[in-house]
Amino acid sequence: MINMKKIKVMIATDHVGMEFAKTLRNKFQNAEIIEAYTKEDVYNLIDDVQVIFGWPDGKTFEKAKNLKWIACPGMGIDKIVMYENIKKSNVEITNAPGTHVTSMADHVIGSIVSLTHRFNEAYEDKKKKKWDTEKYSSRITEITKKTVGIYGLGAIGREIAKRLIGFDTKNYAVDPSPSSIPSNIQECWGQEKLDELCKISNFLIVSAPVTDQTRNSINRHRLSLMPKGSYVIVISRGEIVDELALADLIKTSHIYGASIDATAVEPLSKTSPLWRLENVIITPHSSALTPELYEMRRNIFISNLDRFLSNKNLNYVCDKVTGV
Repeated sequence: MINMKKIKVMIATDHVGMEFAKTLRNKFQNAEIIEAYTKEDVYNLIDDVQVIFGWPDGKTFEKAKNLKWIACPGMGIDKIVMYENIKKSNVEITNAPGTHVTSMADHVIGSIVSLTHRFNEAYEDKKKKKWDTEKYSSRITEITKKTVGIYGLGAIGREIAKRLIGFDTKNYAVDPSPSSIPSNIQECWGQEKLDELCKISNFLIVSAPVTDQTRNSINRHRLSLMPKGSYVIVISRGEIVDELALADLIKTSHIYGASIDATAVEPLSKTSPLWRLENVIITPHSSALTPELYEMRRNIFISNLDRFLSNKNLNYVCDKVTGV
C-alpha cells in the first residue's frame, strides 16, 4: 500500500480563534494541520509547509522551502508584500474580501455622527456629572447638504456611499479604477484630482488600500486644502495620512475633528499628539471585528483549502504589485 504524504498546512495566527485548527483537522483528513502561534514556532516548523494561513514575514518566507500558497486571513496584504522576497516570488497570495465591509461602513457613519455632535466631549461631561448646554451652542455640525469625499471606492467605499443616502449629502470620490460607482456619487475622479477632492470635502473618508500611489498621499498640503471646520475619518490604512500634520490642523481648528481606526504604526505611540486632542476618536483597528467577520474568514479559507487540495484554482488571488 502506497503511503501518501499529507500536505502540510500551517495555521500561523489565532486571528479566527484557537479552535480553528481542530475544525480543519476534522474536515481535512488528507492534510497535516500545524499550529504555530509564535514567530519561533513558525521559523522552526515552516521548512516543508505548503500552505500558511497568516501574515508571514520575510524570514519565514526565506525558511519556507516548499511554500505554494499564502492565505492572508484579512483583506489587506500590504504587511505581507512589504517583503521583497515575497513580493517577487511566484507564490500565490489570497485574501478574504468582503468580510470587513459592513461593520467598517457602519463605523464610518457612527464616526460622522459622533464627531459632529461632539460625543467624546459629552462623554467626559457625563463622567463629571456636568450639565452645560451653552458650551455646545453653535458647536454641533449638521451633516445634511455637506460634501463627503471618499478616497477609495472599493467595497468599503461603496458601502459607505450606500449609507450616506439617508443623510442627503453631496458625495464625490477618488479611485483610479472603480469596479462600479454608486448612483449617489456625483463624480469619481482619478488620483490626479485628489487635491480637488480635499478642497471640497467637509468629510474626507480614507478607505483606500495602501499602495505606492496612496502612501502618505494625504499630506500636510492636502489636509490644508480642506475647508475650515472639516473632518477626517481614517478607516483603511494609517500610512496614507500624515498624522502629525492632522494633529496640527486639529489644534488650530482648521480641521474640527478626526476618527482614526488605523495608524501608520500600530499600536499608536503614547507620545502621539492625537491622544490629547478633544474631538478625536481613536479605536485600535477594531472597526471590523464582529463575530460575522471571523465566521466569514474561516469559511473563505476552508473553501479555498478544499480547492487547493483538489488541485483547483484558488479564489481571491491578489496582485502582489498593487497589493490588492
